[in-house]
Amino acid sequence: DDNNNNNKADEEEDEEEKEETKGGRDWTEKMVKSENFEKGKARALEAYSRNAQSGESILTLKTDDALNLEEHARPKWSRDRETANVPSTSRALLSIAPMMEYTHNHFRYLCRLLSKRVWLWTEMEVDMTLKHVPVELRNKYVDFTLNQHPLVMQLGGSDADALGFSASLAKPHGYDEINLNCGCPSEKVAGKGCFGATLMRDPDLVAECCAAMAKNADGIPISVKCRIGVDGNDSYDELYRFVETIASKSPVRRFHVHCRKALLNGISPSQNRSIPPLRHEWVYALARDFPECEFFLNGGVKTLEEVKTQLRCQPTDKATANTIKGVMIGRQAHADPWGLLSRADVELFGESENPCKSRRDLLAKYAKYCDATQGKNGTMKDGSPVPAPRHFMHSIQNIFAGCTNAKIWKRLVDDQLQGSRKKEPNLTVTEIMERTLGCIPDEVLDAPPGYANFGSDAPAGEYVPIGEGLSEEEKEWTSEVPVVGGNFLARKDLDRIFS
Repeated sequence: DDNNNNNKADEEEDEEEKEETKGGRDWTEKMVKSENFEKGKARALEAYSRNAQSGESILTLKTDDALNLEEHARPKWSRDRETANVPSTSRALLSIAPMMEYTHNHFRYLCRLLSKRVWLWTEMEVDMTLKHVPVELRNKYVDFTLNQHPLVMQLGGSDADALGFSASLAKPHGYDEINLNCGCPSEKVAGKGCFGATLMRDPDLVAECCAAMAKNADGIPISVKCRIGVDGNDSYDELYRFVETIASKSPVRRFHVHCRKALLNGISPSQNRSIPPLRHEWVYALARDFPECEFFLNGGVKTLEEVKTQLRCQPTDKATANTIKGVMIGRQAHADPWGLLSRADVELFGESENPCKSRRDLLAKYAKYCDATQGKNGTMKDGSPVPAPRHFMHSIQNIFAGCTNAKIWKRLVDDQLQGSRKKEPNLTVTEIMERTLGCIPDEVLDAPPGYANFGSDAPAGEYVPIGEGLSEEEKEWTSEVPVVGGNFLARKDLDRIFS
């Protein structure tokens, strides 16, 4: 038995050595060398006990920089705004896509702490919900913290009157843009709801809805978010007519285009984000064909370096054709918010510094907001607050993506949230962080944006620079740039997709 155990240990060491000598490993893989859960749990408990005895907080910065937390302990909300908002003219080089159950107020607050310049979007709010919900509950759907500007409100629906009414509700809150969803492939939306991506089949109705929204929005810009096609209606000619109709019959001049067609039968919304082939070239073609409009590219972009590539390169003639105005990223913003956004202001927008100096800095500010907002919308029948700690923690569950003990921390957080309604109805986000963050090494908590490889000789790890993206010569486009009348279709391998 001893010999077998020794042989097994030798084999494991050999495998580890082979893994360590692999070339071209991503730095995030090197960081995932977590201690076992019990050891991480004990480390967190030790830190919590030590801080409790000394009266210190694990959210206190380890540097000499003063941390102003008061503004986050007293967030200001749009329903209480004292002056009208002037729609932002800041360039939307990067936007965070609207995502149901993700881009709510708490996640947007987190994103704004990470970046002052990235454009944020609400979840889709349905016109009929806003029209029929009791007046006292409407703020739940349209209210936001004032620090979230620039902010886009997305509406879903196909009734011009209801959409116009919804835009009038958004007007006093001061959104920077109001968007109509013409791209969601969900069965509840595009199927039973008869809006979302199915609206691409009726550009005249979309134009009517957008005109009604603009009439009631009092100067707030109206935009459309769409796909490049839907089911069999997936030619570039049809996409061209869709944009042409809306631009000629409504004030809309902004189009946010997901560069895949939507398949409404046979595949799920998540599959609709991966199975239909990407056609980035189509958005550049629209920018060429409609110079009076602004186009923003969505789909298949996950890093700041890729954003830079899309903004620098274009498959159309730079001398004669306009290009896209910005890029939109969705799921990656939640999968790794720190990795995507912590350096965006400096790397993409040219600011002199980034808003957050470290994850500890970020979490200290966010915890203040959470504690101040907990219970803002009342309580449930069992007495638990709305919103509750679990709502806030969902936004930051991936804040340590790729870091030492990230999975251990998430498990410790889950343990705190389990049964907290009955056991600890007054549990706060700050208390959860005090109890759990001790398992995360200080070098991870205090590392500035861009630092990784914490096992290296450098005290704060190694700085991993963001490249400038590909050059025109290096960028490879996957398909030909379409033109009207050229019989260009978004479909590809439909037999394989539906098999």
